[in-house]
Amino acid sequence: MFSKTRRQLVLLNSAVLIFFLFIFGFILYAHMDYRLLRQADEAINNTARSMQLSSIDQMLQADHPEPDADRTTSYLFWDEQGHLLNQYPKHMFSLEDAGEFKNSTHNGSLQYVSAGGREYRLLGFNNPMKEVVDSKAVPHVSYVVVVRSLEDAHKMLQTLRTDLIIGCSAGVLFSILAGFYLAGRSLIPIRRSWDKQQQFVADASHELRTPIAVIQTRSELLFRHPQRSVEEESENIALILKESKRMGRLIDDLLTLARTDSNQLQIHTATVPVHQLLQEITEQFALLAETKFIHIHSQIEPSVLWGDENRLRQLFIILLDNALKFTPPEGSIEVRCHNLSHSIRIVVKDSGCGINEADLPRIFERFYRGDKSRSRSDGGIGLGLSIAEWIVLAHKGTIRVQSQLSIGTEFIIIFPKKTINHM
Repeated sequence: MFSKTRRQLVLLNSAVLIFFLFIFGFILYAHMDYRLLRQADEAINNTARSMQLSSIDQMLQADHPEPDADRTTSYLFWDEQGHLLNQYPKHMFSLEDAGEFKNSTHNGSLQYVSAGGREYRLLGFNNPMKEVVDSKAVPHVSYVVVVRSLEDAHKMLQTLRTDLIIGCSAGVLFSILAGFYLAGRSLIPIRRSWDKQQQFVADASHELRTPIAVIQTRSELLFRHPQRSVEEESENIALILKESKRMGRLIDDLLTLARTDSNQLQIHTATVPVHQLLQEITEQFALLAETKFIHIHSQIEPSVLWGDENRLRQLFIILLDNALKFTPPEGSIEVRCHNLSHSIRIVVKDSGCGINEADLPRIFERFYRGDKSRSRSDGGIGLGLSIAEWIVLAHKGTIRVQSQLSIGTEFIIIFPKKTINHM
C-alpha cells in the first residue's frame, strides 16, 4: 500500500514540477524573444533617425567612408526610378533579395522578411532631403531600407531552448529521484502511525475477544440448565458480570484514547486542591491495601492546581491502582506531594517487582505490558498509563518513571502552577 502511495506522490510531485518548469521556461523564452526583438527594433529606429538627420546622398560619394555598421545591420539605397544605387556592406545581398526587401517595406514601418534561409528585420523610409549638393556627382537617394539580421538573436534563442530543455530534463530527473527520497521520508511517520493503528486495532480486538467469549460461553451454560436457581448458577453469573465490567472499562478507555487522538476530549479547568484530592484517593486505597497487607504512607503538602479535577482523579487512581497491583504483601506504597518554586511535584512509589529496563521506554504505549501473563490475570489491558500520560501532558506537565527489578517503581509528575489554556 505504501509503495503505491509513494509512487503516486512521486508522479504527482513530478507532474506539478514539470508544469511549473514548462510555464517558467515558456515565460522566460517569450520574454527573451521579446527583448531581443525590441533591441533589434530600437537599433534600427536609432539608425534611421540618425540617417534622416544627416545627408543621405553624401553617403554615396566615392570618398565617403562606409558606415561603421555592426555586422548585423545593412543599408540599401534606391533612386526615384526604383534602381538600387548602392548597399553597405558591399555585395551583401543580391539584386533579387534587395528588390524583395524594398517591396516588403512600407514607409516608416518595421517588417519581417525571410531571404536565403535567414530572417531579417526591415525598416524602409523616404529620404527627407529633396535636394543634393551636386546632382551630377552624387545621385539622389529617394528611398532607404535598413536591414538588420536576426541570426544572432535566433542563435541565442536556440541556445536558450537547448539550455531550457537540458535544465528541465535535469530538473525532472532530480525531482523524481528527490521525490522518491522525500516521499519515503514523509511516509515514515505515516507508516509508523499506520502500524500503531493496526497494532491498536489488533490488540483491542484481542482484548475484547476474551470477555466476549467468556460471556458467550457462560451464557450458553445458563441456557443449558434453565431449571437451576440463581444461587446454583452464581459462579457463572459472577464471571459474566466480571467480564462485562472488564469489557466496559476497556471500551471506556478506548473511547477516551480515541477522543484524545481527535482532540475531542475537553479539559474543564478549575481550581483543584490537589492535596485534598490525593488524600481522599489515598485513604480509599488504604482500605483495599490493608486487605493485601500493604502499607500506604503519604506525605502531602497543601497544593492548588489549575486543572480538571475529574481527569486528575483518574490519573491518581491509575497510578495507585498500578502500584497496588504490583506490590506484594508486606510491601509499601508512598504518595508524596511537594510545592516547588514554580511547580508541584507528585511522586507515587512502590516496593513492588519493578519494571525491566528494556520495557521502561515503552510503558506508556497502548496495550504494552512487560509481564503479559501476570497483567492479564490481574485484569490489566495496558491502557492506563497511556491515559495517564495524556492527562499529564494535557495539563502541560511531565511524567517520568524510575524502576529497578525487585526493588520497586517510582512515578514522578511535575505540574506547572501557572494557568493552563482551556482545551
